[in-house]
Amino acid sequence: MKYYLDTEFLEGKQKERFPISLFRKETPNTIDLISIGIVCEDGRELYLISKDFNLKEAWNREWIRANVLEPIYSELLKRRGVYEKTYHWGLSEPFSYKSMKYLLKCYGKTNNQIKSEVLKFTLDPNDEFYNWHLGTSDEYFDVISKDDQIRPEFYAYYADYDWVVFCWLFGNMINLPKGFPMYCRDLKQVFDETADTFTTKELTDFEFGEGFMSHDVYAPLNYMKVDYTKSDIFKRHKDYPKQENEHSAIYDARWNKKLHEFLISAKKE
Repeated sequence: MKYYLDTEFLEGKQKERFPISLFRKETPNTIDLISIGIVCEDGRELYLISKDFNLKEAWNREWIRANVLEPIYSELLKRRGVYEKTYHWGLSEPFSYKSMKYLLKCYGKTNNQIKSEVLKFTLDPNDEFYNWHLGTSDEYFDVISKDDQIRPEFYAYYADYDWVVFCWLFGNMINLPKGFPMYCRDLKQVFDETADTFTTKELTDFEFGEGFMSHDVYAPLNYMKVDYTKSDIFKRHKDYPKQENEHSAIYDARWNKKLHEFLISAKKE
C-alpha cells in the first residue's frame, strides 16, 4: 500500500527550554515536527498538527511564522465551536503568539498521539488486528510481512528531512514498527530518473503546457548557453501537476500522490 507523506518542521539550533534563565545554551541541530500530512493511494487522508514543537523558537523565525504557522493558525480557527467564537478571548485576537499557543493547546496533538494515529492509519484501517494497549499486533505484522498489497510503502518529495522527522516519532530506527520499511522513496529522484530516460528531442516533442514554445528550450540550450536539465524541461509537460498551498503538509502530500501518478503515466516503455 502506497502512502505519500509531507511534513512541516523546525530545524536547526534552538535555545534550551529549561532551565528558565538568561544563560540557556543552544541545543545541537535538531528537527521538530510541526505538522504531518499523509495520503494513501486508496484516497484516505491524515493531517495532524503537533503541539510538542518549540513554538517560541518557531515564532521567532520570520519565514516559518509567515509561511507555516500563519496558515496553520487559519486552519485551526475553523475548528472553533460557537462558544469559543463568542466568548473566548484567545480566539478573538488576530494572529499572535498568544492565540497561536492557545489553538495548539486545544487542537494540536502530542507526538505520542500522532504516532498512534499514524500507526492506526497506515497499518490497520479496519481495526481488525490493531491493539491499542500494545500499539501493534504481532498477528497483523505476520500478515503484512507476506502481503505486498498491505505492506506500507512511503513516498515523499525531497524526502530526507521528512523521513527523519517521521521516523523520530517512533524513536530510534530500530523502533520502527515491524513491516515498516527503513527508507522512503524519494519522488524527486524518481522524477529525475524518469526524465533521463527521454532524449531532449523526445521531451520537447511532448504536448507542453500553456506558454511553452520550442524556442524556450532550444534557444537557451543552443544560443544562450543556459543550463537547462532534462528535469527542467520535463516540468513543462502539460500534465505535470501544479502545486497549491505550498508549505501545507496535507496539500503537499496530495501533490506527491499526483506527481507519482504523473510519473507512472509518463514513464517510457
